[in-house]
Amino acid sequence: MEAPFKEKVFITGINGFTGKYLEKHLTGKGFQVYGSTLDETNVSNHFKCDILSENALFDVLNKVKPNYVIHLAAISFVASKNQENIYTVNVFGTINLLNAIEKLDYSLNKILIASSATVYGNVEGELNETMCPRPVNHYGNSKLVMENMIKPYFDTLNIIISRPFNYTGVGQEPHFLVPKIVSHYKLGKEKIELGNIDVLREFNDVNFVVKTYTELMLSNTCSEIVNVCSGNAISINTILSAMSNITGNTIKIEINPKFVRPNEIKILKGCTKKMTNIIGDVTDNFKIEDTLKKMYQS
Repeated sequence: MEAPFKEKVFITGINGFTGKYLEKHLTGKGFQVYGSTLDETNVSNHFKCDILSENALFDVLNKVKPNYVIHLAAISFVASKNQENIYTVNVFGTINLLNAIEKLDYSLNKILIASSATVYGNVEGELNETMCPRPVNHYGNSKLVMENMIKPYFDTLNIIISRPFNYTGVGQEPHFLVPKIVSHYKLGKEKIELGNIDVLREFNDVNFVVKTYTELMLSNTCSEIVNVCSGNAISINTILSAMSNITGNTIKIEINPKFVRPNEIKILKGCTKKMTNIIGDVTDNFKIEDTLKKMYQS
C-alpha cells in the first residue's frame, strides 16, 4: 500500500533564522519540506540556489513541485552596509521567484511572502494595514518596493504578504538587539551600550511567527497584506529587568548617542485585527520572559 500523499512546502532561505524554525514546525505538521539556501549543502531536501537566478529557481521548483511556497530569503539586517544589494535581493529576487512560479505547469495553493513592519516607518501608536507606509531606511523601503512589485501578480497567483513585527529567539544573529542583550548577560559583562531603552516595541517569539505563517499559508485568504504581530509592546528596559530576574545579575546601561535615533517615537505596535480575523488568535502562548530564558539557557 502506498504512503498517503503529503503536501509539499518550499521555503526560500530555509537555513536562515526563521527558516530553520519553519522547517521544523511544518515537518511536525506532516508536510514534506524543501528549501533553497545560498550555501553548499549535503541535506537532501535543501538545494543550493541563488534567488537572483530565475532559471535556477525554476529548475528547483520544477523538480520539487511544491504545493506551497514561503519566501523568506532576504537581506534582513537594517544596518547592512551594502545598500544596493538590499534592493537587488529583496526586490529582484522576489520577482525572479514569482516569474519562475508562473512558468510551472500547475498552480500552487498559496505563496506567502515575508515583507516587514519596517515599511510603516516611524509612526506612533498601533499600526494597521490601511495606513500609508512611510519607511525610513533602505531595508523598509526595499520591502515596500517589493510589495508594490508583487501586486500585479495577484491576478495570476495566490499570494499573501506578511508584515512581521520584531521577533526573536534562540539562534538569531548576535547583531540584533535582543541577542545582543542576552549575550552580555551570558558572558557576565559589566556594562552594555544601548540607545533609548524607554521606547516600546513588539518583541515576539519566532515560534509565534512560524505558527502564524503556517496558518496564513493554509488559509483561504490571498491578494492581501497582513500584519504578523501580537499587539504587545514592551520597553527595552523591561527586557533588561527580565534578564536581571533570570540571571540574578544587573548590568550597567550606558546610553550611546550613536544608537539613539532622532525623533524616535515612544510606542510602535501592530494591530492584530486583520490577522485574527483570518486565522484566529494565536498570540496567547508566547511570553517574552519564556523566550529570554530559552535564549539565555541555550
